[in-house]
Amino acid sequence: MRFKIFFFAELRVKMGTEFIEENFDDVRNVHELQKRLEEKYETLRGCFLEGKVIKIAVNHEYCGLNTALRDGDEVAFFPPVTGG
Repeated sequence: MRFKIFFFAELRVKMGTEFIEENFDDVRNVHELQKRLEEKYETLRGCFLEGKVIKIAVNHEYCGLNTALRDGDEVAFFPPVTGG
């Protein structure tokens, strides 16, 4: 399946890009996509560990790790952000 994956804040800096478009076979949900991203991109290793607060959206709606994915979905990852 092909996904358009958006990165925000710290994740965008680590990836050096706003988004990627990739094919990931055998990915059924957000959690599996996170695992595949960490396997493929060394810079993302450890970014999705349990306990880290990351918001996720699929097709512009916030969701959880078990949210099912379909071909053509847009997935966005939002790490914790601080500001003043």
